[in-house]
Amino acid sequence: MRTTIKIPATIEGIGLHKGRPARVTFLPAEEATGFRFISPLFKEPLPARLDKVAGTARGTNISDGTHTIYTVEHLLSAAAGLGIDDLDIEIDGEEPPAADGSALPFATALRKAGLREKPDQEQKKLSLAGRLEMTKGDIRYTAAPALGVSFKLTYDYPHALVGKQVIEFVLNPDEYLVRVAPARTFGFSHEIEALKAAGLALGGSLENAVVIGEKEIMAKGGLRFADEFARHKLLDLIGDLALSGLALNNIHIEAERPGHAGNVNFAKLLVEKATQ
Repeated sequence: MRTTIKIPATIEGIGLHKGRPARVTFLPAEEATGFRFISPLFKEPLPARLDKVAGTARGTNISDGTHTIYTVEHLLSAAAGLGIDDLDIEIDGEEPPAADGSALPFATALRKAGLREKPDQEQKKLSLAGRLEMTKGDIRYTAAPALGVSFKLTYDYPHALVGKQVIEFVLNPDEYLVRVAPARTFGFSHEIEALKAAGLALGGSLENAVVIGEKEIMAKGGLRFADEFARHKLLDLIGDLALSGLALNNIHIEAERPGHAGNVNFAKLLVEKATQ
């Protein structure tokens, strides 16, 4: 059966990339409509689906063809990580609040709103009959049938303070809240000037991101995990896979050096090969 939330929940803050005030209100969804964004900019709700993806530069953006919502992956990760199927999301502005750079504020708000099952609505699941692989250069994704839903993610970056990080994770709401949701977005100090010149990361600060410098990692309160970067990449992957509109089911996914573009393309391949 499908799930939604019991009562509305609101989060306010500053958008990571546009740097403007932002607010989202999560609303219960009575029908089997998946994740949808509601905004005065749109004539009708905008579904968070793969065919609506309009860009993957430093985040996953969706569009109705005229207006774009930026960086939806953290919010979607929180909802999917908690096992929510249907959610209407009222949004003021062009992107959700950055909050602390992780999915934890969204996940906490959704948990407090409470989850409600909808017994009369069937949950569509994404399962595989056999193994899949997608590679591009040193980027690699694989998926195979398994018991439960599990991940192995490798983040490998040639920087003295980063190196190779590997996270293995079995997906369930409680573990997601503790091990994945708190991992914050991150960037490298040498990229910041170029990002801002491109109109990105305008709202970025140590309040909502981890900055990796040449000789030190700058993070409010220090790193939350020794492998926080790999965990955040897993957070992003879960959010991007939620664009499939299907709940993951009995599948093991491995990703090496993933990014938003690869995540979205892999999600498309999974949907194409899925046995529902």
